[in-house]
Amino acid sequence: MSRHVSRKERWQASGADRYRSVDGSVVRRHKGEWWADVAYRLLPGEAQPGEVPAWQARLEVLGPFRRPRNAMVEAERHMTMLRNRHGERVRFEDATASGAV
Repeated sequence: MSRHVSRKERWQASGADRYRSVDGSVVRRHKGEWWADVAYRLLPGEAQPGEVPAWQARLEVLGPFRRPRNAMVEAERHMTMLRNRHGERVRFEDATASGAV
């Protein structure tokens, strides 16, 4: 059985209005509301015969939320949904390096 990891251990403050997770997602405040940025690469499953599939970069912006905690929870739920849906074909990246605001 795995040990519970608290939100404080999963998310680190990087400024007064920004949090980063250990998985690379970012929660930020913009114009009074909180937004979650989830960056990932997806390997498409429908490749043509003889074609080498290429990773596709994606950035999803979730929000707005009233509190940073709500944005954090939704970012984690979204990442779990992507892992369940795509399995080994999804790789998460640092959202700040992917051009998030």
